[in-house]
Amino acid sequence: METPRYDEKQELPSPWEWIILTVFSAMIMGFGWIVYLLVADAPRFWDFGQLPDAPAESIYSSITPEKQRLPRRQIAPLPEAMPLPVIVPKGARK
Repeated sequence: METPRYDEKQELPSPWEWIILTVFSAMIMGFGWIVYLLVADAPRFWDFGQLPDAPAESIYSSITPEKQRLPRRQIAPLPEAMPLPVIVPKGARK
């Protein structure tokens, strides 16, 4: 049997293929395990800011919100903003 002329044509003996595959898999799993052990969980801070639909003011809330307090506008209206005129369709009651 003649030896292959190019490196692409050479093959490893059968057990070495599985040994290399197993070693690479073990290295990846070992790295993940080491990272899992060394990196601690960080505390979670749920900061949603000043939203008007905070728990009792949400439309999906089961608690009725206070009636005297109006929600604060999140975005101020632009200074050049003009309201659109109200168009009443023909035949509609006023």
